[in-house]
Amino acid sequence: MKRSGLTLLELIVALSVTGLVLAAGFTALGSLRDRREALRAATAEVTRVSALRATLREWLSGAELTIEEDGVDFRGLDGAARDLPDDELRFRTANASSIAPAGTTIRLYVDRSDSTPERGLVAELQESGSAARRRLELDRNVAGLDVRYLSALGIRQQWIESWVSYTLLPAAAEVRLRGAPAESRLDPLLELPLLVPLGAGTL
Repeated sequence: MKRSGLTLLELIVALSVTGLVLAAGFTALGSLRDRREALRAATAEVTRVSALRATLREWLSGAELTIEEDGVDFRGLDGAARDLPDDELRFRTANASSIAPAGTTIRLYVDRSDSTPERGLVAELQESGSAARRRLELDRNVAGLDVRYLSALGIRQQWIESWVSYTLLPAAAEVRLRGAPAESRLDPLLELPLLVPLGAGTL
């Protein structure tokens, strides 16, 4: 006599195996979703950091000196605070900024004050002929700004820590951003030095 169908034991075993396969599949799908989210976040961070580096390069590569009555000097000051480089850089750029197509004075510095909404690397922008200033938070995790300047004066080129002049631009500027020593949350791409030729400077 032939038997058709499944016994209760066979049905339980089949359901158990199916459940295990489905559970493994859902776990794999969840893992793939988590990896996709992590990859999306990493891609967004690389895009953001690359855009920030491109912005700094664009501003600096357009550095200019003017002979107008309200001419702006190129002022790079060496400083240190809390064992971190605390430089400040102020210059006028001929390239476009977020407030003007050209002729913007830019001040780059690290803001650690609790009384301001911006923190970390900040740019203060001022359009030529205007007293109004706009502050932009470029990266909240930047704890130190270190800039040095390539001098082409004299017989050989050399790097110096400060540059202030109404009449002469350095040949190049090298910008380094630092995270806080105890908790370096700064993106490694931001920590790479940014080397920008200025004016007629060549490297």
